[in-house]
Amino acid sequence: MICVGLFFGTAVVADRLQFQRDRALARIGYHAAMRILLTNDDGIDAPGLRALYLAVKDLGDVHVIAPTQVQSAMSHAVTFHRPIRVVDHDDGVVRGLSVDGRPADCVKLALAGLVDGPIDLVLSGMNSGANVGINVIYSGTVAAAVEGSFHSIPSIACSLYIGDWDHDNWGRAAAHARQTIDRVLADGIAPGTAVNINVPKLDGGFEPLGVRSAPVSMAPTNCRYGQTADKDGRLYQINNSLEFQRIEPGTDVAELFAGYITVTPLRFDVTARDGASPHTS
Repeated sequence: MICVGLFFGTAVVADRLQFQRDRALARIGYHAAMRILLTNDDGIDAPGLRALYLAVKDLGDVHVIAPTQVQSAMSHAVTFHRPIRVVDHDDGVVRGLSVDGRPADCVKLALAGLVDGPIDLVLSGMNSGANVGINVIYSGTVAAAVEGSFHSIPSIACSLYIGDWDHDNWGRAAAHARQTIDRVLADGIAPGTAVNINVPKLDGGFEPLGVRSAPVSMAPTNCRYGQTADKDGRLYQINNSLEFQRIEPGTDVAELFAGYITVTPLRFDVTARDGASPHTS
């Protein structure tokens, strides 16, 4: 399973990494013919999705099914009250299906028949911005992976903590994500579990200090809103979703902010089994 304190040394030569990767994936049955669903919440034209597609396209038969528009912070919302339009997409690099719906819709539609045959792996991302702490509850990127895990499909969400929005670090970030994905798959994903991967800021040539398995921080965020007004009333715009009320040592937030890639297994069993006795008669 997920190991604590994983570390990928930068001095490991590429051919040895490839040999270890191929041997590990072959051991658990992953092969070039496996069907991979790639989705996201930033939209099918997002640079993070393109970068992750290029990084994993040799891992199997990659089916891209992603939202037409940005669906950030849509969590696990699905579309009930209108038809969902699906159209072909081809930008010269990524070919797939563009879905006028939510990330969870994309996974549900893939399972309902948009992907011909069983799906062996769900990948979601690469998200523009970190998904750590309680933000995993709000994230459409994480929700897509969780939807896959509901169906006992190995599922992984990937996100990049953005520092300078003017710097393009997607290629490097996706390469780090691919290394981590390979290790996660080799270690195994328990049924009903989604794995959440976050890559730290890569500005200025920074390289991650290693990979850490870490629990989700449950610290609340300091939600700050800018306020304006128009003729119809007051308007509020959230300013920061990654400012936490406290940084708890050893959690995904602390490790990511310290410069580590974080790996967190998630299971959305929402029953409070250690809570009060059931109200029965």
